[in-house]
Amino acid sequence: MTPYKTRELPISVHTKLAGLIGWPLGHSASAVMHNDAYAAMGLDAIYLLLPVPPDRLADELRSIEVMGFMGCNVTIPHKVAVKEMMDELHPSSAESGAVNTVLFSGGRRIGFNTDGTGFVRAMREKGGFDPANKVCLMIGAGGAARGVASALAIEGTCRFIIANRSEEYYLAEDLAKDMNAIRPKIACSIVLNNENVKEALAEADFIVHATRLGMSPNDETVAFDTSLLSARHFVCDVVYSPRETRLLREAAACGCKTLDGMWMLVYQGAEAIRIWTGIEPPVSVMAAGCERFLRNTIKRSQAQEYA
Repeated sequence: MTPYKTRELPISVHTKLAGLIGWPLGHSASAVMHNDAYAAMGLDAIYLLLPVPPDRLADELRSIEVMGFMGCNVTIPHKVAVKEMMDELHPSSAESGAVNTVLFSGGRRIGFNTDGTGFVRAMREKGGFDPANKVCLMIGAGGAARGVASALAIEGTCRFIIANRSEEYYLAEDLAKDMNAIRPKIACSIVLNNENVKEALAEADFIVHATRLGMSPNDETVAFDTSLLSARHFVCDVVYSPRETRLLREAAACGCKTLDGMWMLVYQGAEAIRIWTGIEPPVSVMAAGCERFLRNTIKRSQAQEYA
């Protein structure tokens, strides 16, 4: 594939701006992925990483709006909190209760959730799995879990078992309650422990892991005992760095079909670009940028390890 330079044009007053707000952002591939897409599309645009601590969210959102950004993506831990700062919610975020993409338009902030649509597209196109009429075990109950669960429900997933650690079990209860308010009895919540996971796996067809566990630099963490899995389970991880998490590695050893988080990242990013520009971006270029970023991340880690 032809490589694309991140930036060929000088930054000027005409350069369109977009970015990612989250905390922290040390391992995000989004800037590489978006800037490669803009270069391939011939857009005078640039995408920036914007580390924003929770107590600065409102101020920073106001700042980038004033600076004329097209919009921004939103990641951990802001996806739920930023929803309250929107003037309008697209149905994708209104139902999920989380925002991962903001459009600034005509003096208004419009919140979208492209996590879920990106995940479902990845599941179908890269995983070869149809979630309709299936039972999902959702590990985690934060913003990413909300976006994915909402999209899966729209696509016909018939039941959700939402597991979260005991310290934040209320998040799982809240997510199940919100889902049941729209589709009665579609969801229940459990405390994340091996005994509960074992019972849930007896009826679950697929598992979606939507927490930070397994994300670099904590690569060897896992949410539950993976020996509880069986070959009939389809296992998905929203974590993309590393590309193959310990969860996916051990699930594959159990005979499970797996899906890593990179394609969700690519497809949700592509949808964000379409929202901001009205142009369909080159998904293949975005995927290549992600893969290059992840390869370089591994090389840097290895160099540090042996330094």
